[in-house]
Amino acid sequence: MTASIVTTIGLKLAHLPTGKLRPEHIQKTLISLPKTPRLLLKPRYISVDPYMRTRMQPAGYDYIERWAVGSPLSGWTLAEVIASNGPSFKRGDFVVGHLPMQEIVASDGQQLTPVPEGSDPEAYLHPLGMTGFTAWVGMQRLGQPTAQDSVLVSAAAGAVGSIAAQLAQHQGANVIVTAGRADKRAWLHDKGFKSVLNHRSPDYIEQLHDAAPFGITLNFENIGGRAFTTAIESMATNGRIVLCGLVSQYQTRNPRKSPDNFAQLRQKNVAVHPFVVPDYLRYWDAFQQFMQPLVVQKRLAWKLDKISGGLDSVAPALIGLLNGDNLGKRVVEMP
Repeated sequence: MTASIVTTIGLKLAHLPTGKLRPEHIQKTLISLPKTPRLLLKPRYISVDPYMRTRMQPAGYDYIERWAVGSPLSGWTLAEVIASNGPSFKRGDFVVGHLPMQEIVASDGQQLTPVPEGSDPEAYLHPLGMTGFTAWVGMQRLGQPTAQDSVLVSAAAGAVGSIAAQLAQHQGANVIVTAGRADKRAWLHDKGFKSVLNHRSPDYIEQLHDAAPFGITLNFENIGGRAFTTAIESMATNGRIVLCGLVSQYQTRNPRKSPDNFAQLRQKNVAVHPFVVPDYLRYWDAFQQFMQPLVVQKRLAWKLDKISGGLDSVAPALIGLLNGDNLGKRVVEMP
C-alpha cells in the first residue's frame, strides 16, 4: 500500500483574507507523498478552530506560525493508520496530532498521540484533546474557581467554553454561562446550568447584575467585543479575568483591540491572565490524569458538531464556526 499511493489532495491558503474569510480563500492542491513513508494515515475527523483565522493575520499571534499565500493548511486531526513500516504503530490504530489537511497523510510518527485501545477515539478531539486542554489550563490552572466565586463563561456552548464551564461547576462555583442562540441556551439548561444568558441581548448588563449581584469574580473570556465590554462593567473588585479568546473580533481589521473600558480593570484591581496553550504543554500528562476519569465516568458533557463533506467542507465549516454556527466542538468528517 505504501508504494501504491504517491499523491493525495490537500488544502492550501490561496489568498490572505483582508476582511471576512470566504470559501475561495482556501483551495485544493495536489500533494506528492514520499515513496516509503514510515506511516500512512487516513484522517477521519479534522478539527476547525477559531485560532485558524488568526494564523491568516499579517501580524501578531506569534505563538504559532502564520499562514502565507500558498501555505498548506493543518489542524488537529483524528486519523487511522492504514500502513506502517515500524513497530510503534500498526494498521487500524487511531492517533491524534496536528496534521496537514489532506486525504492521506504521510508521517514519521513523531508528535502523534496514540488513542488507547478501548477508549473513545472521538474524545481525543475534544475533552481529552487540545480544546479540553485549553479549558483545563484556563480554568483549573489559571482561574482556580472556588465555591465562593461567581464565574462567567462566554460562548459556553462552544468547544472550550462548554468544558471550562463544567470544570467551574464541579468546583461548586456560581457559574453563569452565555450563548447567542436559543438552541445553544437550551442545551446549556439541559446540562444543568441555572444562569444561562444571551450575550447578544440589549439588556445583557441587567441580566449579569441579576445573576451575580455582587459582581463577577472570575470571567473566562472567549468572545471579546461588546460582550467583553459588558463583562468588564460587571467585574467585582479584586476579580480576575482569564483571557482565552476574542472570537468575535478575529474577522475585523483590529482583531486584538481591547475594550474601550479596559481601564476599569485597573481601578477595580482586576487581574488579567491572557494565555496560549503551547506555553503549558508540560502539563499535558497532568491534564490527562485529571480529565480521563471525568470522561470515563461520563461526568462531562461533550458534543462533536460533525460537518460532512471532507475537504470541500473545511472552508464553510470554519466560516460557520467564526459566525457562531457550531454547537459543541466543530469537526469535518472525512469520507
